Amino acid sequence: MNKDNNYLAINGGEPASPKKIPIHIPFLDDADIKAVGNAVRSTFVSGDGPACREFEEKLIDYLGIKHVLFMNSATSALELAFRVKNFTAGSEVICPNFTYTSTAVSAIYNNLKIVLADVYADNGSLDVSKLEKYITKKTVAIAVVDYGGIPAEMDQVIAIADKFNLFVVHDTAQSIGSLYKGKRTGNQGHVSTFSFHGTKNLTTGEGGALVTNDKNIADRIQIMRDKGTNKYSFLTDNKDKGYYEYIDIGNSYVQSNINGALGVSQLNKLDWMNNRRKEIAESYKKELANIPDIQFMRITDGSEPNWHLFGILVPSSDRYWIMDAIRAEGVMANVHYTPLHRNKYYKNYSTDSDMPGSMEFFGRLLRIPIYPSLSEYDQKLVIKAIKKVFSY
Repeated sequence: MNKDNNYLAINGGEPASPKKIPIHIPFLDDADIKAVGNAVRSTFVSGDGPACREFEEKLIDYLGIKHVLFMNSATSALELAFRVKNFTAGSEVICPNFTYTSTAVSAIYNNLKIVLADVYADNGSLDVSKLEKYITKKTVAIAVVDYGGIPAEMDQVIAIADKFNLFVVHDTAQSIGSLYKGKRTGNQGHVSTFSFHGTKNLTTGEGGALVTNDKNIADRIQIMRDKGTNKYSFLTDNKDKGYYEYIDIGNSYVQSNINGALGVSQLNKLDWMNNRRKEIAESYKKELANIPDIQFMRITDGSEPNWHLFGILVPSSDRYWIMDAIRAEGVMANVHYTPLHRNKYYKNYSTDSDMPGSMEFFGRLLRIPIYPSLSEYDQKLVIKAIKKVFSY
């Protein structure tokens, strides 16, 4: 890199892109608009409607899972994933240090104590080689995250969990459609939680789902997500009573029928959207592979990511200058996640020296644009901007 290069936009030169290319744009087409319109015209716009049920059934089919519960967010799904087990207050949950707050705060919200665990420096996934050292007599669960849509090393995690009789909550918020050892993510943990936020590969605007192969877990969460009532069965197969009952603790986590309709439409093209992301990722890798100061995130053996994010690993000493220089060229780039212990709420949970993998990964990672509607022309501009910044 030549930081003094006068051709760089950050130094007053002409930007590589004449317009700003964003990090992400959700892919929404006429089919999505029609689906939402039909749901509104049906007048069933409240929660757990026909489109929600259809979305759940189609996800069961797509994921190859037994139970899917559509909710208002992945955060809600995570909260119920811990609540369903009735763990003793103060029990410990091992949680990756490099993740969104929902993974950790959902356990804390259930009066559980989180123990932050380090991640690999080359892809942000839970460092399985360190996992057993975090386990104590109080440990009841392990939370695992598929960062960037790259599946974690779930076989090793499950083996350790089985050894110590621990519950596994698989935070698959970013990995819808990814494969691990030939199976869709969602099939590896005791429960898995997907996000359908507007930034995800499949979006319902806001939304999420809890999936599991355990009928007992699914049956109870089905009640807990709808204020602790048996409203689901009342709406499905009620024959005798004209009312539903309050039978458990719960909250209002059901999702609108409008969002369910959007989910159905989005799922119909999910494989196409993910394949489009893969094409863009392969183009980036091919064009940027020869730049010595750039590395790519490691893909877990036996997995196929959905390319939710595309990250480049750059020299940590120059990371922020590189980010600003790429942005000056008209291409959005950003840092993604601060290690949990670096945030105000979690500052007493760990230290930099205890999290070398997290700190190295955080110090080197930059995200660049990837989304299905990113044109070939704009891809070339992204590549041009990065090559220009690296003087290559």
